[in-house]
Amino acid sequence: MTIKEIMLAKIVKFINRYSIYLILILATATRLYQLDRRDFWYDEAFTGIAVKESFMGMMKMIMADVHPPLYYLTLKFFASFFNYSVFGIRLYSAIFGVLCVWAAFLFAKELFGKRAAVYASLIAAISPFAWQYSQEGRMYSMFSFFVILAAYFLVRGLKTNKTKYYILFGILLGLSTLTHYMGIFFIPIFYLVYVIWNFGEGDVLSKDLRFKTYDLQNIIKKILPDRNIFFGFLAAFVVFAPWAHNFLKHVAKNTTSNSLDWIRPANFGDIPVNIQMFIFGTPLGEMSSGMPGPNEFYGVADISMWILVTAFMTAVIIYLGWNGNRALEVLTVLTFSLGFMAFVWFLGFFGKYFFVARYLLPAGYFIFVLLGFWLAKIRFPYRILAVIFYITLLFLTVPLGFSEGWNAFAKDLNKYQGKDFYILNSFDYVIAKYYLSADRLTLYNVDWPPYNPDYWAAIGSSLKRTENFDDLKNSKDALIISNTQLGGQDNKNFNPAGLEMVAQYKNILIYKFR
Repeated sequence: MTIKEIMLAKIVKFINRYSIYLILILATATRLYQLDRRDFWYDEAFTGIAVKESFMGMMKMIMADVHPPLYYLTLKFFASFFNYSVFGIRLYSAIFGVLCVWAAFLFAKELFGKRAAVYASLIAAISPFAWQYSQEGRMYSMFSFFVILAAYFLVRGLKTNKTKYYILFGILLGLSTLTHYMGIFFIPIFYLVYVIWNFGEGDVLSKDLRFKTYDLQNIIKKILPDRNIFFGFLAAFVVFAPWAHNFLKHVAKNTTSNSLDWIRPANFGDIPVNIQMFIFGTPLGEMSSGMPGPNEFYGVADISMWILVTAFMTAVIIYLGWNGNRALEVLTVLTFSLGFMAFVWFLGFFGKYFFVARYLLPAGYFIFVLLGFWLAKIRFPYRILAVIFYITLLFLTVPLGFSEGWNAFAKDLNKYQGKDFYILNSFDYVIAKYYLSADRLTLYNVDWPPYNPDYWAAIGSSLKRTENFDDLKNSKDALIISNTQLGGQDNKNFNPAGLEMVAQYKNILIYKFR
């Protein structure tokens, strides 16, 4: 061999040996890149306000909201070392985002081997959707990590029949439900996987999923839980039990107040649309919306991309299902991904609407595992071309602007000592409350001055508000903060005469009346 060939062989050996570590470095880089550039949007501001509160104040906010406590409790401790800054709060999510990549590697390796695991973790590392929500001060990456790792230990238990893996699965499932209530909807999915493995031909180590004739007694035996899975779910219940009473209160609250009425009913076509979002991401500027759509591409119509993604995923599933001896494993991943999404979609028939892409994030990681296995199965040149094509498409997405002004404004607050601020709507008030604190803010709801949002969990009784426009106009020391230009709007509750802009921080504008 020539020196060049020897060096090339050493490089290939190094990459093969340390591939997961290189991918984790890549995942860390993508998740730390410009981590605190974007402003907090409403949900993140809620997080920031909550962890800045005292422990009792934070728990009161959580109870007034509809989320379990684990994320907030652990984040409060972690973010305290960063003075509850945007960077510190998002860093916590970024860490779990990297851990999700590692967990996806473990899960894929357990089912399909190291090669598939490498490609699955690579897709997870560069997927825009995965790293976007690893850069958000919310619980989604933490929730996904617990679900993926729970799936890994369940599969380990199914393959080895060792109780300890079922117990670990149950603990992680319980932690997922304490992080986000969507973890509860994974309970029937995990049980369905258990049943599917029971029906796998032979024992649980079988690599083929073949249908055969079973007598009724045998069918019932395979459907009913055995000792191991029972202990697993029992462990999950024990972990979640201390919060169960509060969960029932949240269920009752949502039933009476319909606090999730911003979620629109889903149709079956939303499943491939969400897969499109998992693979290609959503516009960063749209993360403040209740239900953002997928990224757009230069020169490609939305319907065209939807058709291509649907056709591609269908082809991948058919190829993996009929080309090889891993049908049981493929069905397992499909259950965790498409099965979970279909289950959440099906709940809509009963008036329970939870089909939001970020709520379904764990399913996205299982989609990455499926794609990783597909890449591992095709020939090497096509594999490399597919990865290059995917990365090229990511660079062809249409960028959308996002808010940066609050972060810039917060760095210049010393300039405004002794000044108070008026905010013109309730949503902006929540964001301003995180950056400025409630004692410096007064709310004037310009579209409906009598509206009082002090029952909002993020606002509360500390709210100062006015229904009188003259309070803004006649206050000499008060400034008005807006993320839109004031002065030209047609609003009977706001007369712009005498208004002047005194400062601008990117998209955040500061006004006062002369």
